[in-house]
Amino acid sequence: MTSVLVNEQGHLESEAAHGTVTRHFREYEKGKATSTNPIASIFAWTRGLGHRAKLDNNTELTRFCAALEAAVIEAVEEGHMTKDLAILANNNWDVKLGKDFLTTEGYMDAVDNCFRRKWSH
Repeated sequence: MTSVLVNEQGHLESEAAHGTVTRHFREYEKGKATSTNPIASIFAWTRGLGHRAKLDNNTELTRFCAALEAAVIEAVEEGHMTKDLAILANNNWDVKLGKDFLTTEGYMDAVDNCFRRKWSH
C-alpha cells in the first residue's frame, strides 16, 4: 500500500507501508533468500518523482515514472510475483519458490525486463 498526501499548498508526501521488510532484511543478513514485495516502495518513489516532474514540467521524468509503474503491473500480470502475491493469486499458502513466486531479486529482474521493453519505445 502506498499513501500519497498533498496539502493545500501542493506539497506532496508519498510513502510505502511495509510491515515485513525488517523481518526479511534480517533473513537477508543471514544469507537467506527473501521474497519481499517492492511494489508499494516503487510506487511511493514514482508518485513523488511524478510530482516533481509536474512541478518542473519534466516530461522525460513523467514518462519514466509511467513506464516504471506500467512495468511493475505488467510483471505481475505475466505471472512474475513475490510470495505474498502468489499466496493471494493462488488462494493458497502452499506456494513454491521458482514455480509460484520469485525471490526479491528475481521479481526486480522481471520488472527490469518489462521496463526496458517499455523504455526503449
